[in-house]
Amino acid sequence: MIKFLFTLALLLGLSACSSVQTSPDEPLLDRYWRAIEVDGKQVAVIDNRAEPHLVLAAENRTHGSDGCNRFNGNYETSAQTLRFGQMASTMMACIPPTGLISRQFIGALTATASYRIQNKQLILLDSDGRIRMRLEATALK
Repeated sequence: MIKFLFTLALLLGLSACSSVQTSPDEPLLDRYWRAIEVDGKQVAVIDNRAEPHLVLAAENRTHGSDGCNRFNGNYETSAQTLRFGQMASTMMACIPPTGLISRQFIGALTATASYRIQNKQLILLDSDGRIRMRLEATALK
């Protein structure tokens, strides 16, 4: 009887230790997705510039900033596919390094064919399955 109680207590103790708390995945829509990595390179926010970000809203509308210019347009999604349509954008002169970040950000959006969401990260992939951009969910601003 003592062996049984000891074994039961041990099993209950081990099962309590193995339960890992994970946060649920963020929803795709109505989140402020801040770019943290584009084409494998960390995104640094430049002083006095908007951070590169993306918001996917209802009715397949999107808007955001590439770090220099503001944009808006449309997108299509079903299951795990995600494709961005033509975008309208402001046409600010983007000095280095902002201009490079801007081009890389828009290039990654244009190449996007699918996505994954893992916890608070949105991962955009191209048609070959390569990660083009990682974004982090923050409160809608």
